[in-house]
Amino acid sequence: MGTGMVVCAEPLAAEVGADMIRRGGNAVDAAVAAAFVQCVTNPAMCGVGGKGVMTAYFAQSGEMTNLRFWGKAGSRAQPDIFANDFLGQEGAVTNYLVNGDRNTVGYESIMLPGFLLGIWEAWRRWGTSRFAWGDLLEPAIRLARDGFQIYPYLYRFWGPEGIFGSARVRRMIAATPAAAAIYLRHGQPYRVDEWLVQTDYAHTLERIALKGAEDFYQGEIAQAIAADMSANGGLFTRDDLQKYQVLIGEPVTGSYRGYRVLSDRPPGCGALLVELLNIVEGWDIKSLGWNTPEYLDRIARAMQLVFADRAKYMADPQFMDVPVEHLVSRAHAADLRHKIETGEDLREPSWRSVGASGTTHLSVLDREGNAVSITHTLGYASGVVTPGLGFLYNNDMMAFDPVPGHRNSMAPGKTPVNGGAPTILLKDGQVAMVIGSPAGARKLTAMLQAIINVVDFGMSMREAVSVERIHSEDQKRLILVEPSFPTELAERLEALGNTVRRERYTARLSAIWRHPQTGELQGGADPRGGGGLAQVD
Repeated sequence: MGTGMVVCAEPLAAEVGADMIRRGGNAVDAAVAAAFVQCVTNPAMCGVGGKGVMTAYFAQSGEMTNLRFWGKAGSRAQPDIFANDFLGQEGAVTNYLVNGDRNTVGYESIMLPGFLLGIWEAWRRWGTSRFAWGDLLEPAIRLARDGFQIYPYLYRFWGPEGIFGSARVRRMIAATPAAAAIYLRHGQPYRVDEWLVQTDYAHTLERIALKGAEDFYQGEIAQAIAADMSANGGLFTRDDLQKYQVLIGEPVTGSYRGYRVLSDRPPGCGALLVELLNIVEGWDIKSLGWNTPEYLDRIARAMQLVFADRAKYMADPQFMDVPVEHLVSRAHAADLRHKIETGEDLREPSWRSVGASGTTHLSVLDREGNAVSITHTLGYASGVVTPGLGFLYNNDMMAFDPVPGHRNSMAPGKTPVNGGAPTILLKDGQVAMVIGSPAGARKLTAMLQAIINVVDFGMSMREAVSVERIHSEDQKRLILVEPSFPTELAERLEALGNTVRRERYTARLSAIWRHPQTGELQGGADPRGGGGLAQVD
């Protein structure tokens, strides 16, 4: 029997997940328990009012699955509901701007939550019989009821100015009296080492532990949610809750230098990660050298073309055709690579960042070699708490284009394009890497660079997620770098025709690497995140 590992930004969640493996659970048991603890200990970024996606691989059977529990627009979300108030797009953390912030704050910003039904389905289908449903919620219930100390990573989001969009998050947690009563102390966000107790959340989780996910979608909790939405102009109804369904299918697949890649299907962006890797695989990356100007310039151009494809092709496949096979084809990658190598004008319709800082990720590998990669989110939260229930709802209506007639325009029952790409790499049928991140579009480019760092440059997983990285999605050759990025290197990139701009906001990777030859297990808890990592010996 081998070892196992759980990596995520929330240290308490990582420990709970690892404990489930120690007690005989599998990767799904661990992921379910850890995800609920994330909901309690990172309540402005994820929760039962949110949504997400899971990619999983089961070693004994070889089964691979992609479980999508994304949010959906409610039946009252008509395509033109925000059109007359649309102001445009701005910035890297903001999204589609609407007058009065109707799509980002308050009841109209809330999409049907899918998190709870998704996690329930994961446990029901792939969890072990060792733990009852309620057993997996018990650690989260205890932390909500008894409280936990605010840790630095959480405070960075709702505390100091200018870090990870914290001003916006602070606004959300104070947007309604019910939210402010939970998340503010003397009118200010809780500070590091102060104790946060969430009594109503504990009661809600206790009911879910007893009644199952059905109560959230069909029972008394559903009744309370629907009544609150109806009374305050929310866009979904009790009937919408009852009809909500998760989607289960095979992941998008690809390969990179002998590793099989499994990732999320549209409207998530796993296909775009495969597309990026396909482009890069055609180059001798090692000969360019790690983070040389030539290397960074080349991968930045690949990023720009892939984000142009995102703007051109990505949508909810239940509403519009998404040519996944074209996007992940070697021929398409070769065509894009030729454009880069010949210096062809790359200026095409580009995608402006639409992604939230308020997301989290969880990577799990158990002793039997089963792997789970889950990304789940509130967007960065609507600020709405139904009195008595104790949790924030998502604000994912912000991710729709408010102008009707576009691929990402809203419609009842539709899911907006998102950056989800929880990913697993296999080598000879065994898990080699489990990886994912929050940060909207920037998770794709961070994951690309981490995979290259390990596979091509032989870095440890810890080093691969820690070193400096870039992001580019702008056809005008704008490359975003971190504050610590070397000045000389930035100047050399600009000499190649790029514009370089420093930004603090970036992805926060959670990754596991199992060396295909030695079996050594390495964790990569991004220092930009909370650093949660727990190993099972």
